[in-house]
Amino acid sequence: MRTVDHNAYLEIREWVHRNARPLELAVWRYFFEQGDQQSVLTELAYYQNEDGGFGKTIDPDNWNPHSTPYNAQIVIKLLRQIGFTDVKHPIYQGIFHYLETTEHQSAIGWFFTIPSNDDYPHGVWWDYNPETNAYESIGTTASLAGFLLRYGDPESKLYKTAASYADMLMEKLRVTTPYGDMGVGGYCELLEDIEAAGLESQFDYELLRSKVPELVRGKIQNEPNNFMANPLEFVLSRESLFYEENKQEVEAALDVLIDQRPANGVWDIPWQWYNGDKYPRAFAISENWWKSLKATEKLLQLRRFNRLEEEAGLAPA
Repeated sequence: MRTVDHNAYLEIREWVHRNARPLELAVWRYFFEQGDQQSVLTELAYYQNEDGGFGKTIDPDNWNPHSTPYNAQIVIKLLRQIGFTDVKHPIYQGIFHYLETTEHQSAIGWFFTIPSNDDYPHGVWWDYNPETNAYESIGTTASLAGFLLRYGDPESKLYKTAASYADMLMEKLRVTTPYGDMGVGGYCELLEDIEAAGLESQFDYELLRSKVPELVRGKIQNEPNNFMANPLEFVLSRESLFYEENKQEVEAALDVLIDQRPANGVWDIPWQWYNGDKYPRAFAISENWWKSLKATEKLLQLRRFNRLEEEAGLAPA
């Protein structure tokens, strides 16, 4: 079984320390250098807007300073990764206020793209498009709804909105529909949160439980050249619901991940903005930010599958 040895780990660590933004460095330190949650929270505050949402390049591919629902999804996912789920904390209360009051939501859920994206440097997928929002918003809405159902106040208006969106998402599973690049991942999170919250009886859980593994398997099999269909996007450990059926692809993806790291550096990112011919200077900056972010993500993936050799005593994944 291939692994990343300790010397390679030290090369990656040095690169991250030389290139990462303070936020990504705080996250790196949390996972690999016994850092703390408060350091991450402190850095996140610089990206939070007065409306409680997040902008200001919290997503390195979108330089829109204004809050977007997808940015809220990014931050919630990060907070969950570091084990911070105190929903009474001001950072969460701000997010909840934003999600409840934002104009960027409708019967289809919270929007994936918003109009003001077009006013700032960004990747082509962040162009505002109401038509693609109809399916690209599925992943964001499923992810946010799952979190709110698991940790939110059942008496709140926002919780009821999340429950309504969850019902809507169940109905989408009954028909053939595009789910967008991130839709299947969103359904994975929604399934996990409904189970963890003990809400199986409140939704069509049997449909969700049977359909989601099919969607995961289909995406992995049918989109081999789509980096968003990488098995490691859905199978987070060998204890995952999806591991056994996708075991061969998962282990192969881990081997590829190890082989693709350039010598003395970190992984490249597999995308560009507008094929590199629009906002080239902004993209060059974004690319470096992403490399730091992805270095942490990929090492965590390798660690979860026992593919990372490192010193003992680091913070648990």
